[in-house]
Amino acid sequence: MQSIINSIFKNRKLIIYLFLSFITFNYLYNNSSVHYSGFGKTGTFISGSTSTIFSYINSYFNLRQENNRLIEENLELKKIESKFIDISGTKDIAEGKIDKTISAKVILNSINKSKNIIVINKGKLSGIQKEMGVISSKGVVGIIKNITSNYSSIISLLNTDLKINAILKESSTIGSLSWNGLDPRIVQLNDIPLSSSIKVGDTIVTGGMSFYFPKGIPIGKIEDYDNSSLEGYYSINVSIFNDFSSLSNLYVLERTDNDEIKSLLNE
Repeated sequence: MQSIINSIFKNRKLIIYLFLSFITFNYLYNNSSVHYSGFGKTGTFISGSTSTIFSYINSYFNLRQENNRLIEENLELKKIESKFIDISGTKDIAEGKIDKTISAKVILNSINKSKNIIVINKGKLSGIQKEMGVISSKGVVGIIKNITSNYSSIISLLNTDLKINAILKESSTIGSLSWNGLDPRIVQLNDIPLSSSIKVGDTIVTGGMSFYFPKGIPIGKIEDYDNSSLEGYYSINVSIFNDFSSLSNLYVLERTDNDEIKSLLNE
């Protein structure tokens, strides 16, 4: 005990200095907006830097898992590209072929709103334009809405304002796909007449009758349906292939024939 007292007495000047410094800084922090702002910015910088470091560390240790996932996604994407990209250089508007895809990363995403928007890290400088279709390796994601030099926003398939031309893959029966704003795993296929033959598990793909997607891009499969409507159409729920809660790598479809087709419609 005596040794502790002797130590405190020996370092009394340093202890008094630290104590007074603490009181001074505490006073400045609580009573000066300038110093408060300065301390706040410093804390934010340190917190942000720390988060970035941990993010890099976490990314490093998950690199193998991420690479394996990218390999699988690229294989699926190649299957899609092989159907639609015109290698010969000739145009086939009837089939809705695309010229190339532009890869992008999701930086913001939501699934818990009625009008969900996705933001990606590519914009005008990467060749992105409004109304381009966006897919993942599993199928349709949405349509480009707004663009800046380096970023783009996407109207998600989980947005009640979006409607997409879709067909039953087995019968090519044409319908319209939309979302009712409830379950982020389920969208609705409309305008399929009761005279059509459908069953649970049937695949739904894009119909090709739009400027956004060529025919045959995967969307989902029939989860259940109701044929009791008096209006003559099925009520169909479609389980979508994409898990919108974990979107990461997306691909924007570039079709250079859109302007040519639009010019014909405007004549």
